[in-house]
Amino acid sequence: MKFRAILTLALLVFCSVAAYSASMLPLIPQDSYLVINFDLPSIVKQPEIKALIDEKMQTAGNDYSDFYKRAGIEPAKDIHNVTIFLTNAQKSGIIVNGSFDTAKISELIQADKEISAKFQVSEIDGLQAVKNSKNANANMIFIDKNTLAFGPEEVLTQISQVQKGKAAGIEKDQGFANLMSKVDTSANMWGAVMAGSNWAEKTQVPVTGLQKMKSGFFSVDYDKEFILVFTGLVEKAAELPEFIQGMQNFLDAFKGWTASVPEFTQLLNKASVQDDKESMARIVVAVPAQEFKDSMNKLSDRLTKEETKK
Repeated sequence: MKFRAILTLALLVFCSVAAYSASMLPLIPQDSYLVINFDLPSIVKQPEIKALIDEKMQTAGNDYSDFYKRAGIEPAKDIHNVTIFLTNAQKSGIIVNGSFDTAKISELIQADKEISAKFQVSEIDGLQAVKNSKNANANMIFIDKNTLAFGPEEVLTQISQVQKGKAAGIEKDQGFANLMSKVDTSANMWGAVMAGSNWAEKTQVPVTGLQKMKSGFFSVDYDKEFILVFTGLVEKAAELPEFIQGMQNFLDAFKGWTASVPEFTQLLNKASVQDDKESMARIVVAVPAQEFKDSMNKLSDRLTKEETKK
């Protein structure tokens, strides 16, 4: 999966029904290299973020909104945690838990003729599953009363094996465990990535220098200030100058990618690249909370106007 696709996936989930908890880590397969998580309760405390999420939900498509209504689910209220991860085989999975009841969801899928026509109730590795005949990457398994997982059958089998203790989870990977010790998991949003030797091949980012990154992590906090920090670590100090330049080039490229979203570009213009002269370089975006609110309100208003024109 290209790096742009990874970012798109993260942004899509963030703008629809995104949340995450570190408690989901025990279910993630050990061969995963990217984890992204969100704290929905802290995010929806900010009214402009909640408005943006609500707006996205309203325009996400009738199938989603209709299904939520029939299942009696209010996404911003009932969906607590969502885990997004990518495996080394470039397969993605999403784990969701909340105050919903998976038994009721199962009953709805089987009883509703319109919904059951789109899905097939089955089993994956002994767990009740719902297979999507039109999308092999959108199958679902019921892990327990309040936890679901989505993805291709291969990934759902991995999750099941980890949950049953038959396979190791990502927490057993020493490199990932060491990286997590540096991550601020109390942040509103955070993520971690283990670059590995084939990092350039995985991301397919044509930015010289980024391949020097051994691992990285990011966090987003939103209180009195909106603060986003992405930190990349290199293995050798001699590699840092090239990596710093790569981070600057990446920042410039990302600004170009978001050029069609002026609200994001405005925020990125405040970004800077910093380093510790030894092992890491980081991109930092820090703006007053009011400025961030204004940008999100403008984005929400623009999305509303664009949707009414359709």
